[in-house]
Amino acid sequence: MLNTITLNPLEQSTKKIVELLTQLTQDYQSILQQDKSSLLENFPLSDHEFSILEEIDLLTTELRGYASQINVNQQIKNPDQTLTKSRNLRILTNPSLAELYFIKNEQFPLIHQYLQKLDYLKLLIIDWLMLQK
Repeated sequence: MLNTITLNPLEQSTKKIVELLTQLTQDYQSILQQDKSSLLENFPLSDHEFSILEEIDLLTTELRGYASQINVNQQIKNPDQTLTKSRNLRILTNPSLAELYFIKNEQFPLIHQYLQKLDYLKLLIIDWLMLQK
């Protein structure tokens, strides 16, 4: 007999966002600290406004902030603005992140996985916001 899903789609999304938020919080400290110096060597600050670590920090802060609002308040302030901003958030348009993701992914497999999780969190947040409408 098939297992039946007892949670509604919004509850499922919320649960998955909270699980991923917990996982990303744990990964953030261990993964980035472990590869910090190697990342800075491989992606020196050149014409870019931010270092690769700062770019990852910005993405992490933004997405984890939204996920934390969902976890704590079961809502997001300014949901329409957040939905638009999340949809327009293109992680791989940043040249350094794209290089890390596509070219140097074998050299930094844990960070590659971390970026995948961030992107997945972004999609879950978009889905959650759409379910709110």
